[in-house]
Amino acid sequence: MTSRSLLFPAVAMSVLLFLSACGNKGPLVMPQKPVPVEEQSVEPAADADSQKQADRKAQEAIEEPTPVNDDGND
Repeated sequence: MTSRSLLFPAVAMSVLLFLSACGNKGPLVMPQKPVPVEEQSVEPAADADSQKQADRKAQEAIEEPTPVNDDGND
């Protein structure tokens, strides 16, 4: 092998190593302290029966076919 064939991989690896050092630019900063968040209370559903009725009405609305307007105007 010639010295040139050994020199190219060494130069290529050193260039890649040098470029990998490039990254974030600018001053280093410390992370900020987290801001406390107030917890919100979740109120339970008023009634299980009313929820079941609402679910039935929603299901009926989905299953009901929508009327088609056949006046010829699109």
